Amino acid sequence: MDPFWIKTAFVPVVFAVGLGSALLPWVLGSRGSSDRALALGDTFAGGVIGGAGLVHLLGGGIDGFRAAAPGVHYPLALLLAGVGFLLILLIEGVVVPGRSPGDGHGGGRPTGSHHEIGWPPVTTGRQVPYAVILLVVLSVHSVVLGLALGAQRTVSGALLVFLAIVAHKGMAGFALGVGYQRAGYTVGRAVSPVVFFSAMTPLGILVGTAVGASLAAHAQALFEATFDSLGAGTFVYIAALDIIKTEFDDPDYRGQKWLAATLGFGIMAFLALWL
Repeated sequence: MDPFWIKTAFVPVVFAVGLGSALLPWVLGSRGSSDRALALGDTFAGGVIGGAGLVHLLGGGIDGFRAAAPGVHYPLALLLAGVGFLLILLIEGVVVPGRSPGDGHGGGRPTGSHHEIGWPPVTTGRQVPYAVILLVVLSVHSVVLGLALGAQRTVSGALLVFLAIVAHKGMAGFALGVGYQRAGYTVGRAVSPVVFFSAMTPLGILVGTAVGASLAAHAQALFEATFDSLGAGTFVYIAALDIIKTEFDDPDYRGQKWLAATLGFGIMAFLALWL
């Protein structure tokens, strides 16, 4: 089966997951959610994302550079993974400084995906510009993840990255929706930023797929290895710092969280035996 059409078919699915999960809080008609369910789902997603980044993307980047540039002995894949990690750190730690995931505004305990979107939403006069910056942060996350999927040249590779993206997109979308709902947004006011958020990963998939398809075979291999490596760094950052660390900062359900994260990682490691 042609990977091009598989990746193209993933585009509406990823968009629907992002849009549906972000609008779910209004569909449920509730301002609260189960802390335990959200925490376990969040850490499971963290395990899936970490497993995809370390087992598949980083391994694929190392193998890709080894095959496409056999004369280069420098660990390019590890270097680019570090660059991807530092890029997200720059955005979250410098470009958007002072985000406060745990100050308790709006009620509820922050989760890892809440941290990623800057939980809780700012309710001061800085709300509008902050929301714009917040969407930029989400967009960079989403576009890089989409590019990592679009760069895949095999169906199996695309499927593994797709599973990790869906796990991440669903949790981040739901947290984004809860944040806007708790800030007092109606669903009508929230539609534009939610659609923008939902479209960024599909945009990355389409751009990565189009660029990859336009390149010669050797350049395709280098392109895939580059975005496998960059994607690995961003996946590890999201899994370790945005999700797992933030979840474990809260003492509740730590044993169950560990099992959830281990299950997510184990599933991705298990799938790598065949995919």
